[in-house]
Amino acid sequence: MDTLKYHSRFVEYFAMARRLFRFHREGLNHFEGWRLAVLVFVVVAIFSVAAAAVARRIVDRQIEARLALNGDVLVTSVRDGMEDVEHYLEALAGVFLASEEVTFNEYELYAESVGLQSGMLGIAYVRIVDASDLGEFEERTASVTPGYRVFEFDAEGNRISVQPRARYFPIQFFEPSTALERPMGLDAGSPPGRLPFILKAIASGSPIATPLVPLATTGEEGFIIYAPVVDRTGTVRALVASPVSLTGLMADRIPRGLASSLTWAVRDTTDLVTSELSDGRITPPAAGGLVYTSTFQAAGRSWRFEVRPAPGSQLLAGRRQTQWILVTGLVLALVAAVASFALSHRAAALRRIEALTAVITAKEQFVASVAHELRTPLTGILGFAELLRSHETEVSSEERTEFIAAIADDASDVTALVEDLIVLGRVEHGSLLTAGVPTDLEAESVHTLEALNLANRISVDVDQAVGYVMADPERIRQIIRNLVKNAVAYGGANIRLTIKEMGEMLVLEVIDDGAGVSQDRWERSLEQYFRGHDHSGMPDSIGLGLKVSRTLAQRMGGELSYRRVAGETVFSLTFPASLRYRPARHPGEGTIDALDGSTRA
Repeated sequence: MDTLKYHSRFVEYFAMARRLFRFHREGLNHFEGWRLAVLVFVVVAIFSVAAAAVARRIVDRQIEARLALNGDVLVTSVRDGMEDVEHYLEALAGVFLASEEVTFNEYELYAESVGLQSGMLGIAYVRIVDASDLGEFEERTASVTPGYRVFEFDAEGNRISVQPRARYFPIQFFEPSTALERPMGLDAGSPPGRLPFILKAIASGSPIATPLVPLATTGEEGFIIYAPVVDRTGTVRALVASPVSLTGLMADRIPRGLASSLTWAVRDTTDLVTSELSDGRITPPAAGGLVYTSTFQAAGRSWRFEVRPAPGSQLLAGRRQTQWILVTGLVLALVAAVASFALSHRAAALRRIEALTAVITAKEQFVASVAHELRTPLTGILGFAELLRSHETEVSSEERTEFIAAIADDASDVTALVEDLIVLGRVEHGSLLTAGVPTDLEAESVHTLEALNLANRISVDVDQAVGYVMADPERIRQIIRNLVKNAVAYGGANIRLTIKEMGEMLVLEVIDDGAGVSQDRWERSLEQYFRGHDHSGMPDSIGLGLKVSRTLAQRMGGELSYRRVAGETVFSLTFPASLRYRPARHPGEGTIDALDGSTRA
């Protein structure tokens, strides 16, 4: 509507200018050159102002859309991080359900083997001790941890003996034991504002988080999540807790590109009225500009994010560019850009309609195929597990080892399929992230073959000094794994992997002497979820691994292709010269042909 309005005004002004020009040409010929210059200036100025106004509105809408999209990514990253911490503590609590008395060695072994989630400053095991049992508890714990005493902090932050209370919540174990100034022995309910949330976790039997508070041992802003440990009678006898640094949680979860282009604030809105909140909207804040807000639930509390473009952010670059329209007066270029945008938008809409139609058509086939792909390894897992359970005394140690190995292999297949499905889901929702770091294709190939127990069967041939490529190592391993497993499942007996230079390009090839498929069938397998090979006796395959591999290759700037050469099947993962990375020969030297960073599908 804005464009039509400005266009109609321009037509009116232009018609008026033409009438004035004709009048002056007939009556005042000696001023004709002057008037023509003024007329051209006025017409271009009017059109430039109208075009600049329209362009500014379009840019603002694009900024709003990008802010909402990036805000969703940021909020999702932080929410997932908080949920990961919550699930981590629930899992830790579950470990202790079968144990009447947790030992320090059990706790330390679990903490060291699992590690900490992003933002977690440690994990604490908090006991519930009545006042009458406090002395006995201190003596028993001190026999394992010399010098252990229950304490609290005074107003100046000094450690003092606990004040008389009916019940205490001392931290018995904490990992890492050297972190946060060794908080073992701290009465977790003594710092201001902590006790109500401990009691709420005990009463609800679910993980509960505190509001954002200064952490007692460091003063850093964060929150504490308490998860109850329930015994067989349903009684809460302890808690597992973790102080979480909000800064650390967000620093590890938020992509680097968003961290530099956005500013945000987090509020605990648990006690606010729901109608006071705006969720998932673009609204003008009091300070001016745009703000995206989103509210989510985690650990029994409501959290609200307010996201704004950072000063000087690339999100606002379009606004600065619109000012050049008034200065340069590139009217024709702007009109062409608007027309091109409209045509491309229409073409994109038509493509989306066609794509949605194809997705709807393939939906039932895809769901059935995924179920089949999952059923095969799951059947193996259940079968071997049932043998181990039903014939525990009859199974020899060698057979037990074989069964467990088979279960592990089938579980690995399920994990790989789920990872491929996750990649497709993230591509569809536009949230797939790939890194761009120097990656050694040879090292990643060897690592993948070792993980698949195929290092002795499949050789890796590498040209000398092929260098590195700017890519995502995890995604490179995923591509290699899919190509190798495809060759093992459907290729011939002889499989090899080569890494070489082809001109300026770096190429990784997986080659086998199997029958292969036609080029047309290969292309169709990437567009639909259907079987790419047709070997009798083999179950239908959805071709998911190859589709995911090509998608990942393209997201990283490369390409995955297929061809038949001299009776062999060749899958080629190719990276162009712009993504080559050559390590430095001397300190301070080296060539990077691609920018390091992350890309988003």
